[in-house]
Amino acid sequence: MRARALRAGLLLAVTAVLAGCATGAPPTRLMSIEPIVGKWQGTIAVGLGPPQFYYLTINPDASIVVTWGANWQWGTITVNGTEGARFELDHITSGTLLYYSGPSGRSIQMTPDFGGWYVWVTPVR
Repeated sequence: MRARALRAGLLLAVTAVLAGCATGAPPTRLMSIEPIVGKWQGTIAVGLGPPQFYYLTINPDASIVVTWGANWQWGTITVNGTEGARFELDHITSGTLLYYSGPSGRSIQMTPDFGGWYVWVTPVR
């Protein structure tokens, strides 16, 4: 019981920090894939479980590879300058991709259409 409460508290703290980062500036509108091509790393929060390391590779052809834990997924990103960016993973999960670029750095937030998890990544240095 105590471990579950600790995990829930940790998840809430991580989510609050990440949400605070996202609210500092509005997302940057993507007109092409180029600004986000490369390797990214951060965390994924799934349900009430503890955050896990998350690795995202975005290729110039808009294909993506994501890994976390023992999981691997492949997919694509669609960029539309007026409607924003969307991702699709393994033809079963899709959602919104928000890109932030500002004085404090660059980051990507991925949120699926039907919830259940949340990703926040920054470029690999």
